[in-house]
Amino acid sequence: MATFVMRQHEYLVAVKAEDGLLTLHTLHWADEIRKPKDEIDGLPGKSKGTAKEVKMAEQLIEALAMTWDPEQFHDTFQFQRKVAALIEAKKAGETVEKAEPAAEPTGAVELVQALRASVERARGPKSTGGTATRSRSVKATEKKPAAKKRVRSEPKEDLSGLSKAALYKKASAAHVVGRSHMTRDDLLTALSAA
Repeated sequence: MATFVMRQHEYLVAVKAEDGLLTLHTLHWADEIRKPKDEIDGLPGKSKGTAKEVKMAEQLIEALAMTWDPEQFHDTFQFQRKVAALIEAKKAGETVEKAEPAAEPTGAVELVQALRASVERARGPKSTGGTATRSRSVKATEKKPAAKKRVRSEPKEDLSGLSKAALYKKASAAHVVGRSHMTRDDLLTALSAA
């Protein structure tokens, strides 16, 4: 039993002699070992599979089995190879392009603005007489002042006493977009604006 330090971390290890080599097996410290029964309530007890289940498991394992060839597996990160390739390119006098900086994270405020613009875009065609498109950008949807129309003002119906189902029927008749996802208050607001 021994300890050693690797990457600023101390490890507990077991050193063994196997086939003329010294091997090192990393172990867990006592405080790192937890009892599953203490951590996860309701673990199932031991149970035996039926003969059919065992046979099916064996068939599945046989179907997925393959011969082990370590040459088929490579380190996909390959950091050392990339650095060596950059060094060789620099030695050869080639220009080495710097990596593009990471994209700036977008804030939640921008998401809210995009959602508002989406809602306005969905409502927009009714007031402007145009057609709705999904591919327009947020800048393209900025509202221009609409031309004022002369409309006879009719007394508005009091909708505050209606149930959500009744408001939904009225929203359906008024072709309110997105009505299936609206709350009662949202339906009331949409119908008042329509």
